Amino acid sequence: MVLQQVVALSFLAVAGYLCYTGGRELTTVFHVLRNDPVPVRELHGQTGPVEISGTAVAGEDGTVTAPFTGSACLAYTYEVEELRSSGKSSSWHTLDEGMDGVDFVVDDGTDRVRVDPTGADLRLEDHTVTVSPGTELPDRLAQYVAASDAVDPQDATVNLLVTELHVGNRQRFTERRLDVGESVYVYGQAGRGPPVEWGSDLVDAVVSDGDVTPVFVVSDTSERGTAWRIARGGLWRVGVGLVLAVLGVVFAAPLLS
Repeated sequence: MVLQQVVALSFLAVAGYLCYTGGRELTTVFHVLRNDPVPVRELHGQTGPVEISGTAVAGEDGTVTAPFTGSACLAYTYEVEELRSSGKSSSWHTLDEGMDGVDFVVDDGTDRVRVDPTGADLRLEDHTVTVSPGTELPDRLAQYVAASDAVDPQDATVNLLVTELHVGNRQRFTERRLDVGESVYVYGQAGRGPPVEWGSDLVDAVVSDGDVTPVFVVSDTSERGTAWRIARGGLWRVGVGLVLAVLGVVFAAPLLS
């Protein structure tokens, strides 16, 4: 009886978490699709939530260097995972992750506006390298692992006399970047920016995070592409959550009768 209660509560707890996080993702999709991007010139003197799209251009702060490829970019996220086994099952565990970025400019072909990516939900294309135990890492990855306290090299071997056996776990290095010259979509809060020179095509506004914007998203694809990229994660969470909720109710039903 106690075991059945624990199983039921476990299913319901995980179901609640998945439905909550998945629901937040789908709420973001709703905000993204509710309106269309506006021309940058309309941001002059405007405040509040806005959507813009165009080309990502370096601003006065230049670029940042992505950790795994050394690429000069405007914003990035990274994640290192390790495949670990327990019994007959295996799963990826995150060892390290992070993000960085600089203020950049969105150019819609007519006017330009500054964007401060601090606090943004960066939805960027994955660039992934998966490395098997004993495989020599590319130079940039080797430098990262050597400098990291969170990630250990998987290059140990066991001498079997006739051969050497590589031991360790597979590792996956994922980098997501907003590169200079890429298409960019931004949903954020418009506010007054620094003054600009007379005749400049740079509007006196900045798009950033804020209290009145429900979400702050920066993506390297279109509005609809951004919505679909976010929706995929939300849909599977809600779907799995509903299945677990049903299982939890099934286990709990006999206890309530």
